[in-house]
Amino acid sequence: MTRFFRLIIILFSVGGIPGSLHTAFAQQSNLDNLTKSFDLYRTQILQEKIYLHIDRPSYLTGETLWFKVYLTDATIHKPSEVSKVAYVEFIDGTNSSVLQTKVEIKNGTGSGSLYLPATLNSGNYMVRAYTNVMKNFSTEFFFHKSISIVNTFKSLENESKAIAPVYDAQFFPEGGNLVNGLRSKIAFRVTDPSGNGIDFKGSVLDQQNDTIVSFSPKHFGIGYFFLTPHPDEQYHAIIRDRAGKIQKFNLPNTLNSGYTMHVSDSSADNIRLTINAISNETSVIPGAYLFVHSRNMMIRAAFQTLRQGFAEFVINKKDLPDGISHITIFDASMKPACERLYFKQPENNLIITAKPNQAQYDSRRSVKIDLNTTYKQTPAKSNLSFSVFKVDSLPSSSGNMVNYFWLTSDLKGTIEAPEFYFASTSDTKEAVDNLMLTHGWRRFTWDDILSRKKSSFEFIPEYRGHIIQGKVAKQDGTTESGIMTYLSSPGKIINLYPSRSNKDGAVQFEMRNFYGRTKIIAQTNPKKDSAYSFTIKSPFSDQFSSQRIPFFKLSPEIKNQLVNRSVAMQVQDIYFANELAKLKSNPKDSSAFYNAADETYLLDAYTRFPVMEEVLREYVPGVLVRKRKDGFYFILLDNLTKGVFRDSPLLLIDGVPVFDEDEIMNYSPLNVKKLEVVTRRWFLGPVSFSGIVSLTTYNGDLNGFQLNPNSVILNYEGLQLQREFYSPKYENKRQHDSRMPDQRYLLFWNPQVITDADGHTQVEFYTADIPGEYKIVVEGITKDGAIGTTSSSFIVKELNN
Repeated sequence: MTRFFRLIIILFSVGGIPGSLHTAFAQQSNLDNLTKSFDLYRTQILQEKIYLHIDRPSYLTGETLWFKVYLTDATIHKPSEVSKVAYVEFIDGTNSSVLQTKVEIKNGTGSGSLYLPATLNSGNYMVRAYTNVMKNFSTEFFFHKSISIVNTFKSLENESKAIAPVYDAQFFPEGGNLVNGLRSKIAFRVTDPSGNGIDFKGSVLDQQNDTIVSFSPKHFGIGYFFLTPHPDEQYHAIIRDRAGKIQKFNLPNTLNSGYTMHVSDSSADNIRLTINAISNETSVIPGAYLFVHSRNMMIRAAFQTLRQGFAEFVINKKDLPDGISHITIFDASMKPACERLYFKQPENNLIITAKPNQAQYDSRRSVKIDLNTTYKQTPAKSNLSFSVFKVDSLPSSSGNMVNYFWLTSDLKGTIEAPEFYFASTSDTKEAVDNLMLTHGWRRFTWDDILSRKKSSFEFIPEYRGHIIQGKVAKQDGTTESGIMTYLSSPGKIINLYPSRSNKDGAVQFEMRNFYGRTKIIAQTNPKKDSAYSFTIKSPFSDQFSSQRIPFFKLSPEIKNQLVNRSVAMQVQDIYFANELAKLKSNPKDSSAFYNAADETYLLDAYTRFPVMEEVLREYVPGVLVRKRKDGFYFILLDNLTKGVFRDSPLLLIDGVPVFDEDEIMNYSPLNVKKLEVVTRRWFLGPVSFSGIVSLTTYNGDLNGFQLNPNSVILNYEGLQLQREFYSPKYENKRQHDSRMPDQRYLLFWNPQVITDADGHTQVEFYTADIPGEYKIVVEGITKDGAIGTTSSSFIVKELNN
């Protein structure tokens, strides 16, 4: 037994533990509870990050937008193996979704396209993307990117008169609070109505309108100043823009007691965290608990006693992961008192090089790009997306995959010019810290974590495919659990999706091989649950983030560029309509949900009868048809027991359940191509069937069969059927001299470029007839989560006459 434990036993035996030892135990217990609560929270949740590589920065209506989806675990940035569906939307300035699609995800990536119809007005739109499980959290964590679309077939309505801008100014005390008598660093952000920072001169004034401090932004309307507030004093700020316009804003209210924090880079290796506090509670031993975490990974937990209201922590930068870390200070009662973010520049990214074999090319010539990927100076097999487009003067937004995953995906609001914060300059160091103070927040609330409240989520991961959600309820809105519902999609491939309602009437159907635009039919069994009505929910989120779409403005100087690009687009649509409309082959499982039937009858191989009863009696021995006073009923032989089933079998026509045998018997067998019988009990999800009788029409479209009027019939779009990107080849003189025009502004797009084990591959494509500068953009990820991006360019020369 160690001396320490012997001492504890003696202390207990003589009647107690010294106060200092009591305190030490209490502090350690608080830290243990904090870390356990955090661990419990992070084991209960699944968080993902999603990014779209969009093929180019701006578009005309009539063009096609191509994109690659990268889906990762939000903690370690490795490709996610969980969600298999991504939702992509175009949002306009009124938070209305004007375009929507669902994309299949495999091994953390997927790809798709959206045709931009001429019904869209010219303007900026927000592209957003998310998964079903991401809908459990704030929409701020959806992927957002602003793009510009110009409709050259509609006149552009620009504002005819200038309107004086109304600015938004926000002030953020470091740590969260201003405490009277304690000096605090206050970051600020002043933006115009489009969310962009402005240049200005500012002053902080007291109640007597005396200037306390003057300030101005460093970059993008963001900066900081120091202020020591005094009791019974109110402060406001005056903002004067370059045009002399003045606006007044109040500073945050001050507290008479509380904590403040200040983080500084004390050396190249450490950051210093200074805590100051004023407390009116004499009964509580003053102290501060430090908790640092990054992307749900706990980094450090520690305690410091406050001496004369002061404490200090030193954090080694090597202990912090790349990207954003959250630093939280808890008071002696374990209540969060201060919080802020700290950003560590990522030290190791995937290095991508894209080198054209020439700097200039003639039209219709081969371009070969050598692609190499390395991570930590070692070749890395990578999954890349590759885009080549003509550079023009249309409006464009900034941002790439690297600064999204390391920076903007963990911050709230729009980050102006995010690539600026990754430059290796002393100016950048201060700017990124200001950014942490003005955009900081977290994905949870500490109250939920500390209470150890069990997390419950409405939206589950779509692990095996798209999930359609619905609700069954009575006419008065009341719901009941255990109501069996059925969802089907008429077709030659027979699939059926049953679901039993929960206490809230909610049902969900996990769809298999569900692609393209189709019709879905949702119903209950009218013989058992005719009193219930059915609704299908939209899978797209109806919540929107605070991100603002920038104002749209076109310079008259680019009119000729727009005309040329519009003509080129129309030429491509006229001459290459068939190539542009091609879809990739989408492998589907052609088997029915019941696999191979026990009996299959192709009715054209038999004598045709005009009445269904004759068909079944003459050459379908596994199905016995009887007629009672209340109508027909089916008796199915059970091949396993060599007896008969007591209950009626499941009746299907083109995969749609039919619960009234008379409707099947009244249907013309001349419309039926195939009849299949399953002569054994079949289990499907929450229900079992006493055999199956399945009829398939010639076109799989029900061919006039009348469904129950209580059925819900909807046109529904499943996972997107992918288009093929059209890229012509000029491999010989005949192709090169062809009189067919080639007016491509997007020369090449490939969302699935894989480098080999040596980190190398080569991409080849051909130039078009349009001269100018072309930009290459490559982005990608490795299986271990290394992220990279690069760009380069080349010139296509003018044609020589």
